[in-house]
Amino acid sequence: MKEKTRKQKDFFRPLAFILNPLSLLLLLFFLHGAAADSGDGNGAVIRVAIARNTPRFTLKTSSRVYAIEVRTGQKYMLLERSSYEIKYISPSRLALAGATLESPVKLMPPDGGGKVNLNGRFYKGELFIKTAADEKLEVIEQLSVEDYLYGVLGVEMSPDWPLEALKAQAIASRTYALKNINPKKDYDLTDGAEMQVYNGASLVNSKIIKAVNSTRGSVLAYKGKLITAFFHACCGGHTASAGAAWSGDSIKPLAGIRDPFCSNSPHYRWNFYVAAGDLLAFIQKNGSTALKIKGARIHKKDRSGRTRAFRFATDAGSVTVAASALRRHFGASDIRSTFITRVARLRGGYEFKGKGWGHGVGMCQDGARQMALNGKNYKRILKHYYPGVTIDDVK
Repeated sequence: MKEKTRKQKDFFRPLAFILNPLSLLLLLFFLHGAAADSGDGNGAVIRVAIARNTPRFTLKTSSRVYAIEVRTGQKYMLLERSSYEIKYISPSRLALAGATLESPVKLMPPDGGGKVNLNGRFYKGELFIKTAADEKLEVIEQLSVEDYLYGVLGVEMSPDWPLEALKAQAIASRTYALKNINPKKDYDLTDGAEMQVYNGASLVNSKIIKAVNSTRGSVLAYKGKLITAFFHACCGGHTASAGAAWSGDSIKPLAGIRDPFCSNSPHYRWNFYVAAGDLLAFIQKNGSTALKIKGARIHKKDRSGRTRAFRFATDAGSVTVAASALRRHFGASDIRSTFITRVARLRGGYEFKGKGWGHGVGMCQDGARQMALNGKNYKRILKHYYPGVTIDDVK
């Protein structure tokens, strides 16, 4: 992210000589001066939590980096091509290369360029390091939404997917990011699948840059308001209603549609075997006193065909359990969706058969890829998966 620069005379004086874990002799300088302005003035800024609940981490620099105490404005210089350990000291203090700094601390290259390697990932935005609860640290990257999208597309879709699918993803992800901006919170988004996956500046190619730049500022709206543009890997033939997935009402763009485009996806069908003892432990965890399972069946489905609940016959009577609870317990990599079509008793356990991967709401990424391969442009893709939306410009 390019940053506004200010002309100023910096006066350097050595603060400490530090021997890092790589046995390199590093020089840490103290600089007088106020912190530089944040943001590049070219659009909305997003704050992404890229590290949480960690007592320490390793920072590597490719160029010089300022470490700035946010409250005092005091600056420290980290040398290029160097490695630093940052760790929690107290609720208001953290250690950086042997020096004690007041939390929070902002990291930024002097010229707004360069990258910082944090735990093996590269980041270009301003990094804010702060102490958190339970003697842990939290790292938040602040950067423009457009720069943020470069780090989303390569992990939410393959960088080699068709350009029109990547454009559709760029607009959906931009809309989702802007919808989640909340100044009242410490950060707007996390970098994991619970929101949308973000990998910093590590997986960016020319196609991703083109997909983001060619749709710059474009968002999805319904009746004049941004939608929460959910998306998922594979819908299994019918997208889910947001209301059914998370309870509540669904607007038209998130009400669910039939979708024939992901039928050739490797994620379209799946099966998972659960040993009877493991399934019994799950039922007991949900309040049952059962000691034996006698049978299992799908009890309730929603309009899209997804299972809402299972009913288990046990020696203690019938037990009804939500499909979402089953998925959380066994994991989304095994129970890939709640679009479960059959439960069969096998020797020693039960087999669950299902379709799709993910919550199923909004755009089906595998379907978007196939639509692009079929010659559909990003507008057709988005209006298929989010019926009733307009594609607006927020520039």
